[in-house]
Amino acid sequence: MKILNRILILFFLTFLYSSCTKEEIKNVDFSKYNDDDPQTNTELDQWLKNTFLDEYNIDVVYRYNRYFHDPERNVTPVLVDRVKPVMTAVLEGYLLPYRKVAGETFVKKYAPKEWVLLGSPSLASDGTGVAGTAAAGRRVTLYALNDQSPNFGMIVIHHEFTHILNQLVAIPTDFETISKADYNADWSKIPADTALKYGFLNNYAMGKYTEDYAEVAAHLLVKGQAWYDNYASRSSVLGRSKLKQKEMNVVNYFTSGLKVDFRALQKEIQEYMKKTAPTDASLTLRPYVSTLYKTVMINLNNAYYTKYGISNNFSTAYNNMKAAILSYSPTAKYNMDFMQIRFDGANTATIRLAFTAAAGGTQYFADYSFSYTYNSATGELNFTKVNQVGTTGAYSNANLFMAAFKANVESYFTGKTFEASRLNVDVSPVDYNNLGAFYEKGNATNYWYGTLGLTL
Repeated sequence: MKILNRILILFFLTFLYSSCTKEEIKNVDFSKYNDDDPQTNTELDQWLKNTFLDEYNIDVVYRYNRYFHDPERNVTPVLVDRVKPVMTAVLEGYLLPYRKVAGETFVKKYAPKEWVLLGSPSLASDGTGVAGTAAAGRRVTLYALNDQSPNFGMIVIHHEFTHILNQLVAIPTDFETISKADYNADWSKIPADTALKYGFLNNYAMGKYTEDYAEVAAHLLVKGQAWYDNYASRSSVLGRSKLKQKEMNVVNYFTSGLKVDFRALQKEIQEYMKKTAPTDASLTLRPYVSTLYKTVMINLNNAYYTKYGISNNFSTAYNNMKAAILSYSPTAKYNMDFMQIRFDGANTATIRLAFTAAAGGTQYFADYSFSYTYNSATGELNFTKVNQVGTTGAYSNANLFMAAFKANVESYFTGKTFEASRLNVDVSPVDYNNLGAFYEKGNATNYWYGTLGLTL
């Protein structure tokens, strides 16, 4: 094509020169006439070369070529100004997390070597479409990039790379058995709520077990653990069980089969997602406090309070309460085991203290009744002490320490606004999904945190 075009241009110029001698043509730059040979040394091209080709041997194709998509579908080119943001997302949300967790050799060896970017969706005649494809472990094609955020393809990227990893180490055979009876080739006609009920992340995952597997891995990595657990909580009892079984299968596959710490990888990708999508509340704790997460367990003897610290204001209130329980009786000595914040209802809460005789034996509870308000959009939480809702059992025990409780714990939790968050420190992967923190609004040096619980 290139040679033919130049011959035609030369013929055309020769014809003009022989038929009209009014103007002499010299030093013709044929390249500017050749639409088949676009400039390939733009600033963008140099950035792509330096960042991807030189470092990872990855070629990024963004100039339109019909060879790179189904010839029966019309697909538009990606806008040039979309290329760098999209590929920055690929770098920071995919390549660098894998490189940090799995190692340089792993990511350079297994990352697809050709990335094709297209601007519009690739739609079939029945209206279904694909946001991305992977071909033979070598090429990833991303569609619909012109009207989406740079992170739009992140689920697709991790979905497709999971397929590639499955070619290296096969999917465990027991994964397919979890939902074997429910896979359906006619998945596009299945409603989303049906997919949820049967333990699938969407109807596409119901097509076959390989797609189910890739969807579980991608959503856990990109949407995060809180989102995944919240989705599972809305399913049927059986569906929830299946979603959690699939999660553990994927986690074990990465960690044991691929020797890639899945929780560490999940943390790195979540940190990237939160940084680049600060308005996406689903990446925070805010939508899940009191609805998904029903309890916060606090025991200052736990090792993570040594690792990550705790505010002086809270530790003072906690330790004063612990000392008061120990000194309550000159003969019957009790140790405070933990404090637990329990979101009992939409606006009712309990602060529970657990205590055990110093000599050992039965653990007892002392329950203190509160009301609370919580704004899931801002994460703002306020507690108010109310009359005890009971008089026996744990409420009777609470009366034993009521004066010390009012002076220490109640005074700490009331009269302030706390904001739900992750800990503002570098938390290890093993603790990352388990801890929830609450910082006093306007005073970030005062905070409390603990292990999140899904049930009362």
